[in-house]
Amino acid sequence: MRLILNGINGRYLREILVNAAPDTDVVEAAVAYASYDALFEWCIENDIPLRFWGRFDDGVPVALPLLKGFLARRSANYTCKLLTHFHAKVIWWHGYGAYVGSANLTDRAWHNNIEAGCFFDEGEITGTSLDDELQAFFRRVDEESSPITEELVNSLEQRARELQRLREQDGDRGKTLLRNPGIKQWGGLVNVNRPNAMSRRKEAFMEEWFNTLQTLRMIGARISEDGGRPPWIPSDVPHGAQADQFLHAHYYTHVIGADDRKSYFAEQYELNKNNPERAFTETAIWWRSLPSAPKGESRMLFEWAPFLRERLSEENVRNMSREDFSAICQRVWSIQDHGRRVANRVLNLTEGSLHPMEEKTPALANYLFNQRAPNGATIPEVIHFVLYGGAEGDLVSRLWDATTDGPWKIDHLGVSALGEIVGWALPDRFPPRNNRTSKALRSLGFPVRVHG
Repeated sequence: MRLILNGINGRYLREILVNAAPDTDVVEAAVAYASYDALFEWCIENDIPLRFWGRFDDGVPVALPLLKGFLARRSANYTCKLLTHFHAKVIWWHGYGAYVGSANLTDRAWHNNIEAGCFFDEGEITGTSLDDELQAFFRRVDEESSPITEELVNSLEQRARELQRLREQDGDRGKTLLRNPGIKQWGGLVNVNRPNAMSRRKEAFMEEWFNTLQTLRMIGARISEDGGRPPWIPSDVPHGAQADQFLHAHYYTHVIGADDRKSYFAEQYELNKNNPERAFTETAIWWRSLPSAPKGESRMLFEWAPFLRERLSEENVRNMSREDFSAICQRVWSIQDHGRRVANRVLNLTEGSLHPMEEKTPALANYLFNQRAPNGATIPEVIHFVLYGGAEGDLVSRLWDATTDGPWKIDHLGVSALGEIVGWALPDRFPPRNNRTSKALRSLGFPVRVHG
């Protein structure tokens, strides 16, 4: 975590823009007041999609040139919505990190004002429940917002002209604008308490997870049929494992840019969202024509997947040693990927050095094995709880309980890691799911969430 205090400590939001582009897939910015175009121009220059939410009130808090810029661009990759009862300042560079603080998108806030905020790198976000909290925040903001239209911007432009002429005694005109039919009217969060909010978040999580689970099962069933499999995959490979590696091959062949290594799943989603069946069918035809595994899928299907299924059996989870857990981590992609994002000091590695994944993954495994959940549970006990702690139909509920603040939560063991572990342990019923799986599905046009 870094404190961003402008001139007080010499850390500015500008420094994030200098470093974030190679790791950022998409930017979500929910900032009440905006008149400074640095973030918007940066996203355009680096071809990074931007979803922006700003405040709507009678003072025209989002500058007209910015609003008109979104309209003029006419791109699904650059969206702008407005909402009332809104004063947040949150920017999430997905893949790099998130800022939560006091700074609006104004020149003074970014350079001159005394502002206070925290920047959390992606390792801190995905290692705790911050990713779920942030996604819940952006989801609720989006629910209560309205997309800008030419009519709405025209109304705001007229209001801005009025404010320029009449800075005082303005009440009636402001109230009229606040009742604009183009903006959703809602009463704010005054009646929402934490238990109700958490219950609502859990219901939304479970609904989305089950919907995505059925999509993965459908894909697994179709690509595992005779005539649907490539010739190098035998029929006895679990359908869920085949679905995962089909999406793995698609992601690293078609979604990741060959030159810049950026993920273009957001852009492809916009192209395919109206006909995901067509996108999936075309990709399935490509998959079954492959004479060999294009991106290392053979090792996963024929070496690592059987190893993980055996090590994650109920008996072996109960007796899991530190060495067993380390071996599992070194074969679970999301844990490896997360390990490279965790600060060296957390893993007791030399600071100031670049440690390869082969060093950071065992270090993360050792760190995790030493941790305890709030209820005292160890890593093996948490994994056993999720996999075997009740009826199969309640597994997704247990997954939520183990990845959100609560008695079973261990930091740095997030939904992506446990979702993948579940899939390798129970591939016939629960295909593996991590953030790469979700991005691959989204690139095909399926409306899934990328959990991180």
